[in-house]
Amino acid sequence: MGKTKASDNSPEAGTKLATPRMRKPKAPPPSLAQSAYLQTVMDAAPPAEAMHSPVPAALEGEVFPPLPEAHTPRTADEFLTRISELWEDAQQRFLRIGELMALAETRLDEEERAALYEGLNRRFGKSARSQLMSAYRAIRDQIVPMEMAAAGYGTVYMLARLTDEQRRRAAAEGLLRPDVRQVEIRNFFQAVRSPMGRETRIAELQAKEAKLLAELARVRDALARERAAV
Repeated sequence: MGKTKASDNSPEAGTKLATPRMRKPKAPPPSLAQSAYLQTVMDAAPPAEAMHSPVPAALEGEVFPPLPEAHTPRTADEFLTRISELWEDAQQRFLRIGELMALAETRLDEEERAALYEGLNRRFGKSARSQLMSAYRAIRDQIVPMEMAAAGYGTVYMLARLTDEQRRRAAAEGLLRPDVRQVEIRNFFQAVRSPMGRETRIAELQAKEAKLLAELARVRDALARERAAV
């Protein structure tokens, strides 16, 4: 059955239908994988077909492209050096976060701080914010040595909660070192803060006091003998 031709008297007669214009699709914003740094790194990578080892599923995608072989550590020392560098960089970033939050407390009004904390709560809670700021202030005010930042903000936070005497004791026990494990500081913290830990500390101080008093008595006896001989 043939098509019926529209009459010249129809509304469509004499009107030319406009052809819709095709919009040119916008280029997507550059992703992390398209950054200048990663592009330089990836240019040095071997072709995909030349890579025999499969890429771990957790690292697939644009965010974590496979490391080029030329940039991959080969020995235990090289892995240790690179991982240590990244770890120290991560700790410095934690301190910078603490610094920014401490600065925000002095520069933002109450409403602005509430908006900031609401946004931060999507990433970490009030406890983490408090620890980050306390760790930063402890390093800034030289309560905890700067090199302890490499141990992590949680470790610095626990050291900041100790008294000056307790920190001196921790230093005497060799705990104030950058490679200290957090469990070591946690065990020390719990020991000195627990009632039994305080009782032990009191006993240690009493023993030290008795020793000093005995030494003082010997010095006084010696002094008395010297004066009697004059």
